[in-house]
Amino acid sequence: MSAEISKDDPRPESEQAADILRQEIVGGDIEPGAHVGSVRDLAARFKISGMTVQRALAILREDGLILTTSRGSYARDPQQATEDSGTDAGVDLPEVLRQLEHLTSQVSELRGRLEVLEERSVPDGS
Repeated sequence: MSAEISKDDPRPESEQAADILRQEIVGGDIEPGAHVGSVRDLAARFKISGMTVQRALAILREDGLILTTSRGSYARDPQQATEDSGTDAGVDLPEVLRQLEHLTSQVSELRGRLEVLEERSVPDGS
């Protein structure tokens, strides 16, 4: 657990932190079900901001290596995470499509309002 964030590494600090934690989870240093550490503790450990830690944890969540609850983030079994990677990870596709359609209609409505406002603000040529 001695890996550190390198300023010489071209990758973002969040990716570096995620990779370190990934290695610890896959390598068994952080066992399945174990708390990976609080945002504050990880920020101090890696000497990075809390927001950067949150991005690192988001990467691990997307990879299925951690589960985040109201009590913190916990390691998942790496084997289970690999098996789950081919699934939709609980995404309700019809709901996502419905929300996308709703947002698209809102954008169209806002675009129309903006055009009306732009027409009103153009000075009359007289």
